[in-house]
Amino acid sequence: MFQRSIFKSLQRASFACKRDLRWQNSLNQRSPSVLFFYSSDSGNTKSNASAGSKKPSASSDSKKPSTSSDNKKNVGRDDLAAENMFKGSPRFTQVFPKVTFSLRRDPRAEAAAAKRSMNIQPMLTPKNIRKMGGRALILVIYFTTVGYIIYQVFTYLYLVYTWPVAEELKGFKARNLMYLATYYDVLESQPDKALPFYERAKKLFLTKGADPKSLAIMHLELNIDRCRYELGQLEGIEERLTDMLERLQNMADQPQERYADDKVAHHREWLSSDMLIQKLVKVLGPTYFDQGNMDKAIEIYTIGLQAVKALKLSVAESFDTKDIIDYTTYDHMNLKEASLTYQLGEAFYAKHDYKTARTLFQATINYCRGHKSHITTAPRLLPDLRSFVDGWICLDSAAMVYLARMLIDEGDSSGSLSWIVAGRKLTSTDQHYNNKLCIRCESGFKTQLGRIAELQGDYQRALVRYREAYDYLYLNFMDKLEDKEADVARLEAMRGQMIDN
Repeated sequence: MFQRSIFKSLQRASFACKRDLRWQNSLNQRSPSVLFFYSSDSGNTKSNASAGSKKPSASSDSKKPSTSSDNKKNVGRDDLAAENMFKGSPRFTQVFPKVTFSLRRDPRAEAAAAKRSMNIQPMLTPKNIRKMGGRALILVIYFTTVGYIIYQVFTYLYLVYTWPVAEELKGFKARNLMYLATYYDVLESQPDKALPFYERAKKLFLTKGADPKSLAIMHLELNIDRCRYELGQLEGIEERLTDMLERLQNMADQPQERYADDKVAHHREWLSSDMLIQKLVKVLGPTYFDQGNMDKAIEIYTIGLQAVKALKLSVAESFDTKDIIDYTTYDHMNLKEASLTYQLGEAFYAKHDYKTARTLFQATINYCRGHKSHITTAPRLLPDLRSFVDGWICLDSAAMVYLARMLIDEGDSSGSLSWIVAGRKLTSTDQHYNNKLCIRCESGFKTQLGRIAELQGDYQRALVRYREAYDYLYLNFMDKLEDKEADVARLEAMRGQMIDN
């Protein structure tokens, strides 16, 4: 039984082998372009391509009958193929026929094939656009936030160093409110926003036990009244500032209390109550001037000049010729003195004391010329390290407007032209176009030209000049246009009467 089963298995294997050999021979005869290679594990490769590469001739071989020798050759070839096949596992490798390309190429097809082979994706797809836009937005938000934080930090450090709060004023919150009020008051020039912070800081300082009669609290009250004056809230300012002036004058007669406020370099505390008097005068003097009380305004301005001269004396005592900061500080004191001299000249002009007013205005021009000579000799001289505002600009041209006006009032129109020409050279420069004082000076010079034309009887020309003066102020968003409107209305009325007659 066992022997019979083994015999049947061998018989089936031989039949399968012969069937595979017959299938291989028929395949090689039908598809001569397809070759199969058999490789064994030993690495020796033999090809039976010679059996399939030779095609039988259609004219001769097909007609010849097969002989016994041919059959023996085929049987030997089949036995060789079977022997090679049973040496190891066969590996079939298909050889494709050679592909021939046409001479006519399709660029679109070649571009598409290259694109598929390189896997190139289009850049400006909606998805990529959204992705790039989102990343750009994130970068903008990031750098904006970082820049804003850096700006705020450096601004705070600048305020702490440049406008230090007195050490006697305690409270972290109150001191920061002072810095915030100073930022809006000095750097941004917005007294409406600075006023509430000043008032809140004063309340907190007083609740922390600060002395109401100290220089620090009086300075804070002075800043509050100055903001109210600039906002037009004049109720009670005169009484409060007059009382403060009396207290400061009493303190000035006594041994001086040091208080670092307007010093450019705060490592030396050299200032006293004289600085607060000078600041108070710049608010109280214009208050009396606007009321028409020129005698009181002259008195207040005189007190301010005395305080500034005392400040200059204190600067001269500690003046260091090797320190550029001291030169700047002394120049700043000269600016305060020149400004008060100019305001005092305005008060004397309003009283029609032209002789004293002319002397004061010429002194103002001399101060400005001295400043320009200092700038020439000391190139690093700075106008103001705190607010970066050059108060010298157009101060001399403003004095020239009054000098020209006084000469016209006295009937000397030809003499006034020299001051008008010299003043317009200073106000017409491009770098001073946005200075309020320069704008008023230019408008004032146009008004004086109109007055000269009116004195000469050329009313049409005078009306043109008056209109130019009014439009120059109006287009630059300046206030206090009543005088200019009155000049235009007066000339238009005169022209109407002349036309009627």
